[in-house]
Amino acid sequence: MAAPILVALVTIPLLIEGMGKERFGLLTIIWMGVGYFSLFDLGLGRALTKMVAERLGKNDLSDLGSLIWTAFLLLVILGAVGMLVVIALATPLIDVLSVPVALQGEAVEAFYILAVSIPVVIVTAGLVGLLEAHQRFDLIAIIRIPLGILTFTAPLLTVQYDPSIALATAALFLSRLFALGAYYLAASRVRTELKHPQKPKRKLFSPLLGFGGWLTVTNIVGPLMTYLDRFLVGMILGLTAVAYYVTPYEVLSRLQILPQAIMGVLFPAMATANGGEQKRFVELYTHARHLVFWLMLPVTAGAFLLAPEALQIWLGEDFRKASTPVMQWLALGWMINALARPAFTALQTAGRPDLVAKSHLAELIPYLLLLWWLSSLYGIAGTAAAWALRVAADTFILNLLAMVRLPVLREQVRRTFIYAVAILVGFTALWSFDNLVWRFLLLISLSLLSLMMLWPLVVKAIGATPTLTR
Repeated sequence: MAAPILVALVTIPLLIEGMGKERFGLLTIIWMGVGYFSLFDLGLGRALTKMVAERLGKNDLSDLGSLIWTAFLLLVILGAVGMLVVIALATPLIDVLSVPVALQGEAVEAFYILAVSIPVVIVTAGLVGLLEAHQRFDLIAIIRIPLGILTFTAPLLTVQYDPSIALATAALFLSRLFALGAYYLAASRVRTELKHPQKPKRKLFSPLLGFGGWLTVTNIVGPLMTYLDRFLVGMILGLTAVAYYVTPYEVLSRLQILPQAIMGVLFPAMATANGGEQKRFVELYTHARHLVFWLMLPVTAGAFLLAPEALQIWLGEDFRKASTPVMQWLALGWMINALARPAFTALQTAGRPDLVAKSHLAELIPYLLLLWWLSSLYGIAGTAAAWALRVAADTFILNLLAMVRLPVLREQVRRTFIYAVAILVGFTALWSFDNLVWRFLLLISLSLLSLMMLWPLVVKAIGATPTLTR
């Protein structure tokens, strides 16, 4: 997951130069669409991970083949539905985004290509879910590295011949098609049932769709609140402002590989432990919170403290002026968001994805109003501030739900609230540091503190079996 970040640092300036800011702004929305429109899987990829992990933990493999093929039949059907929906929405989206007339033709073509990629993305999510259930993160990494690199290099290659956004999207589609084939080969090595089709069972529809249904609400509303900001910026301030806003957002979101990697391992591990190992369940939550907090602290603090200089060196004076406050607000938000992830995962693995979904639904309307208000008043800096405030509220709500619904975690969640308060107070204080030398020294101090807090776990991991499951 780190590979795309390194590639993005080099390719994004070249893409902006080769495509222009308006086309690049549209490309960032295409990137978002590749991930967001996977919501049409109705949470089946995650449901498959949970149900397979539970069966592996209980050593009950009697109906595993039927479960897998039932899930993939549903994924194919849902992928086809998603493709038709996006095709129907392609032209209205162009109007909503206020795409310039000169770019509208290629933009429509790009959204059609994006629509065709949806079944590919959805079935791929199922294959990844199957590998995650078996904790074969080695195989996932082997495929994800070139796929992540192609996300940035494929459009860059097409720009050398034609700056068309449609051509860049076609290159992204081909890379996803390559990934689908690679994931199938990897998953079929782990579960040979994939090589021998089995008859789907109707009785498995209900548990898959029941768990996945609430995940779908989360997959719709959560990313909607995450990505709605860039649509709103495009509507109010134009596609150039989208580029100024999304560029720091994409960089900081890529840095989320640290908590994402931990949560990816945590989900199947907690699903197994939740069957009866409550002590281990608490231990996994506690270690995950400790890791994400101290790993993310120097990363987000560095983005906050050095934002002006980093943007100046990387993208120039225009981006430094426009994007510095955006990067600082987003850094604060991502740091707080790290503390929401363990509670989010604990609730889902405990069979309560409905609580996560309901909390996101409750947040949606207040967030939309706040987003519109602050964006209209303060531009993209207000957009970023609204996003950070929403993330802080989400972190509080999810941890409160974990405390109430999972009593075994009550004491540890109280400590999580202390961590959250420390983040808000500490990052607020960072705005008072103007001198570069002092900012740099402060970052070094925070990095050393994080290393000191993580070192006992590093030593323990080196001397222990490197796995979170038995």
